[in-house]
Amino acid sequence: MSDSTFFQGLDAETTICAHCGFCRAVCPTYAGVGWESCSPRGRVHLTQLMLSGTPVSSEQMTRLFQCTVCSACTQVCPTRIDLRQFWLAARAEATRRNLAPPGLGLAQANVANTGNVYGYPNDERAGWAEYMDDAPADLYQRETAEVLYFVGCSTAFSPRVQPIAESLVRLMSAAEVDFTILGGDEVCCGFPLQVAGMPDRFHDVVESNLAQVRAREASTIVFNCPACRLMWQEEYARHLPGVRMLHATELLAELSAAGRLPLNELNQTVTYHDPCDLARNGGVYEAPRQLLAAIPGLKLIEAHERRERGMCCGGGGDMEMVDPALSQRVATTTVDKLAATGAGTIITACPQCVRTLSRGAERSAPGVAVLDIVELLARALT
Repeated sequence: MSDSTFFQGLDAETTICAHCGFCRAVCPTYAGVGWESCSPRGRVHLTQLMLSGTPVSSEQMTRLFQCTVCSACTQVCPTRIDLRQFWLAARAEATRRNLAPPGLGLAQANVANTGNVYGYPNDERAGWAEYMDDAPADLYQRETAEVLYFVGCSTAFSPRVQPIAESLVRLMSAAEVDFTILGGDEVCCGFPLQVAGMPDRFHDVVESNLAQVRAREASTIVFNCPACRLMWQEEYARHLPGVRMLHATELLAELSAAGRLPLNELNQTVTYHDPCDLARNGGVYEAPRQLLAAIPGLKLIEAHERRERGMCCGGGGDMEMVDPALSQRVATTTVDKLAATGAGTIITACPQCVRTLSRGAERSAPGVAVLDIVELLARALT
């Protein structure tokens, strides 16, 4: 995007901000900091200063990145600004002006050098499958398949959420789904670079992943990571006409409705957390709840803050790289509200939410468990 196009588009957005402050009441990071500059309208003002040529420091512009891009502000904005797209555009301009937090450069370097944000050897992406007792000899890596499971960096490499991948392949195997994973041929989807304000840095990973999907002849791609799904829908879908891109809950809900996913009784009480990139940003609300309703004996207690008004886990928008302490404050606040339902288990549908909410529960609600919904469903298979 040229400077003139960027400035014209962004100026149009900033000038219609009413500065009413409605966004402050729902912004999870403003609640965690308390400074006006860390509220959505404060970030809009900082962006206006940057665009007007007023000198701003990288420390000041860090406020723009102390944001999970959860879109809660968009839900209440009376002037209907698409603030998610606004934050992405503003971050891109801040990065272009060398005003982004330095830690984000490490993520870019890791993706460029290793194919994943963690900087691990990328040929270890299917390492979780190697440790499964019931994995087939091919470790789910087939030449062609109807469904391609895109595992994602966090699920592939983070020990806390690797059981999500194990659970999902067991569920798909039980339902006799023809699927494959890419193993070391999979690289980061590019989402961490997009939200870091680096839209020009993820073209190589997009092209690499597109080539792998075409080679497997898949007609459906399934993701357990909502951020991966969102990235693929926004940046990949136009290159793969006719290919469905589903979150795991959407695919599993279809299988359950078709009678291909028999589930045993689980007598426990849970509450459900709507992940921001799956719910507000991704539009998926019903599939997870349909799956929970399909488990005999399970009792769901909904939190007051749910669906479009669901609570952020604190882990989106590269927040853990920018301000891990703030990320944890947001997570702890969300856990406290979910635990107040009286449920013994928090169910979510996102690996990053599992990671952050688990740490929040360890601090403020040690008796409450945190599980991804596919982990819960896998338990109902046994």
